[in-house]
Amino acid sequence: MAPELDLGPVDYFLVGFPPGAPLDGGALMQMAALVQQGVIQVLDALVIRKEDDGTISGVDLAEAGDSAELMAFSGVRTGLIADEDVQLAAEEMPAGSVAAFVLYENTWARGFVTAVHERGGVFLGSGRIGMDDLLAAIEAAGD
Repeated sequence: MAPELDLGPVDYFLVGFPPGAPLDGGALMQMAALVQQGVIQVLDALVIRKEDDGTISGVDLAEAGDSAELMAFSGVRTGLIADEDVQLAAEEMPAGSVAAFVLYENTWARGFVTAVHERGGVFLGSGRIGMDDLLAAIEAAGD
């Protein structure tokens, strides 16, 4: 891969908020700070609402409100998150809830990816360990 095309690893997350949860922008402020620090680059983002009757709607994250934090996500709705992705995400959501679906690049890793590629290396795999699994492993290791 040409160095100018090297990207950091790309991940997504779906964060759900149950009915009545305070949506005060605190989590968005943290994500906006990561963008401003160059740690991540948001490639696509969508707010999904699942009504009590199961109806699903999606809104561009930047249009979900008028806070300054949301302005950091203006223009990030690229369509990389497809309708099929939204449908799958909504299956995980309880009725009456709201979720943020965010696709992002780990820009902090670009230099590492470039160095690997320049030396003929290839990535053979990657993965995530869920917090519950990690905590269980730590607890088991202590026994």
